[in-house]
Amino acid sequence: MATPRAVAVKRATPLRGGRIGLFLIVPTVLGVAAFPLFVLLVAGLVPTVVAAVVDRNPRRYLTVAVALTNLAGVVAPAVSLFAHDMTLAALQHVLTDGRTWLTMYSAATMGWAINWAMPTVGRFILDMRADSSERQLRKRAEHLVEEWGSEVGGGGA
Repeated sequence: MATPRAVAVKRATPLRGGRIGLFLIVPTVLGVAAFPLFVLLVAGLVPTVVAAVVDRNPRRYLTVAVALTNLAGVVAPAVSLFAHDMTLAALQHVLTDGRTWLTMYSAATMGWAINWAMPTVGRFILDMRADSSERQLRKRAEHLVEEWGSEVGGGGA
């Protein structure tokens, strides 16, 4: 009889293989079905690949931040490509426009900036919450001293 741990390991293994298969099958199908879009995505998502290679955190915060903002930056050029009938000539038109590169890569830069700034912002928010809690506790302690006397506050003999 299999233990619950063994069952959990057996269930987790196919998901990893499924993800790898998904990352191999989807680009292949996209490359065959919509080659100009595939080329645009490959060119536009270079910062995401760099972030994935550089990110050493097990939770991959940098990769997620850069990937999401980079994908958002690739949407406008992709819409422009769709508007030009998804041909190689349209791809050339989109990729030779400097605003396309500025849009895609500046969006990825925002992901890097978010990843860089969030620890500081989080620390600031936590400090503010701690200060607020400390003020509330001090008020409560003063109220207890007023109500019960100085012995409650540790000031008595």
